[in-house]
Amino acid sequence: MMEKYLYIAGALALTVYGQLILKARALVHAPSAASLPKFSYIWAMYTDVGVLSGLLAGVLASVCWALAIEKLDLGLAYPFMALSFVVVPLSASFLFSEPVSLRQFVGLCVIVVGIALSTVGR
Repeated sequence: MMEKYLYIAGALALTVYGQLILKARALVHAPSAASLPKFSYIWAMYTDVGVLSGLLAGVLASVCWALAIEKLDLGLAYPFMALSFVVVPLSASFLFSEPVSLRQFVGLCVIVVGIALSTVGR
């Protein structure tokens, strides 16, 4: 029973990791590539081990997702993936000091309430 929710958690965690590591590595490569052609930035990004790990995380997230929806109704599983829209901005605020406005925070709360409403009692 719990296994199917672990697959969703895995898909969510890997998705969040992928987004955050791409941002972290972009912050490293963007300043040095500012005066160079975009190709140099893209090359630096796609030859970076951190970026490659983020892309691998995306592939592994899709494997977890496939295993999750094998065992769960899509209507139950899919709302949980919306948590990435909450976790990524909050994590970016903590890790990269990106601002979260009051309006954005309220929106994130609405997402959480929506997930709760769509999954409780199923």
